[in-house]
Amino acid sequence: MKNKEHVVILGAGPAGLATGHELSVSGVKVTVFDRNNFVGGLCNTNVYKGYKFDLGGHRWFSKNEDLNNWFRRLMGDEVVWVERISRIYYDGGYYTYPISILNVIKNAGIFTIMYAGVTYLLSALQYSIFNRPIKNMKDAYVAQFGTKLYDMFFRRYSEKVWGLPCEKLSSDWVSQRSAGLSIWTVIQESLLKTKSDNESLIEEFMYPRDGYVRIPQRMAEDICVNSESNSVLLESTVTGIKYRGPNDFEVTYSDKEGNKTAVNASTVVSTIPLGILPRIMEPACDQKVIDAAKGLTFRALITVNVILKKDRVSIDTWLYVQDEDILFGRLHEPKNWSPAMVPDQSTTSLVLECFCTKDDHIWSMTDEEVGQRCVEDLEQKLKFIDRSEVIDFSCVRTLQAYPVYDLEYGEKIATIHEYLAGFEGLHIVGRGGTHRYNNADHSIEMGLLLGRKILGYDVDYMGVNTEPEYHEIKSSTDPKRDSYKLEEECN
Repeated sequence: MKNKEHVVILGAGPAGLATGHELSVSGVKVTVFDRNNFVGGLCNTNVYKGYKFDLGGHRWFSKNEDLNNWFRRLMGDEVVWVERISRIYYDGGYYTYPISILNVIKNAGIFTIMYAGVTYLLSALQYSIFNRPIKNMKDAYVAQFGTKLYDMFFRRYSEKVWGLPCEKLSSDWVSQRSAGLSIWTVIQESLLKTKSDNESLIEEFMYPRDGYVRIPQRMAEDICVNSESNSVLLESTVTGIKYRGPNDFEVTYSDKEGNKTAVNASTVVSTIPLGILPRIMEPACDQKVIDAAKGLTFRALITVNVILKKDRVSIDTWLYVQDEDILFGRLHEPKNWSPAMVPDQSTTSLVLECFCTKDDHIWSMTDEEVGQRCVEDLEQKLKFIDRSEVIDFSCVRTLQAYPVYDLEYGEKIATIHEYLAGFEGLHIVGRGGTHRYNNADHSIEMGLLLGRKILGYDVDYMGVNTEPEYHEIKSSTDPKRDSYKLEEECN
């Protein structure tokens, strides 16, 4: 690209910053806008009374070793390794996750697992022998695990996260998150102890010592260091994008005082929600596109951050809470990820994730009500704490946290893509930008590859997070992705 090129990036989350990072090391002028007063988006780490709380637990793992090498170069000596120990809380019992047949037998009994086996065989007949179509999330899970294990380990949690019955959710979620995982892989892992050519990525992962926000912070630091003309502008909300022709845009944004400024761009990269982007474009879209954009919905999140006068609550990395009468759906203990997450090692903390939708009954509760209810559930239902051990708590509310895969979302996205294809030089990337449930590493990989694409390389950045295999298993047969710029190339 020529020096006159100017890439404007909407959103300082992991995908936007990764795109800017890749471009900036090649000398391209980059400007990043974000409406928040911090970088990282959903990868933010909140600090309260010296305690550090991620917005839910984000781990770093990837099938792509080139990406892992890039991550190590970026983070240097800030990386710590964390052993993953995850459990599911179901009807008063604790089950290991990923599912272990031996653990299910131990906790639920041999008759439960026998019943699960029968229901799986019936499902195999329906979906494999008689080719029953997979129409929704329930069908996809039942085809892989049978009705009993689906009900025990997938239905309740999925409906808690998404706020809809599994019959009203797309099977795409399952194909992206657990394709290739089935009762047979569970049996191989837990009974036969065979992993063939596969290597599990779920036993250990990398994590930034001082919280996940350090990844976007490091990328933002590099963007600004690489050139004095680069900038990451916070508390700056993009309000309009005027398309004047191929690779010729005018981007208007408002600062925190409400002052509007317009900048010229040769390329625009959007990580803002896909349902919002078409509505700020000029020329304006038609009603069909507006309707499709409004139809893309998100789940919100309230994270309750609890500080405890207790050295440890559990050894878990995560605990997935199935029961509907417990307000939160997942919890993690930051100290188990990195001791640096707490200022006093005689204390600990918890992050409790309450899945909700804007203006529903959970979102409408006050922070005090949400916090007190979560403390009550920790004490009375999980038996994890005594109320006297609670030092303090705080709540963080996040909109547009999880893109909802309803049964019509694919058609809506196709309609929007068709409209956006008319703007040469406009690209979408990231979780919200593509309305795709990416992990943070997926969004960063997409961003790095998009940067390469803008630089002129023939890469398919939209192919990230579409593999047909279970995303926590890697194999020697996995396709190799493009390398990212090595540190020595940047000098």
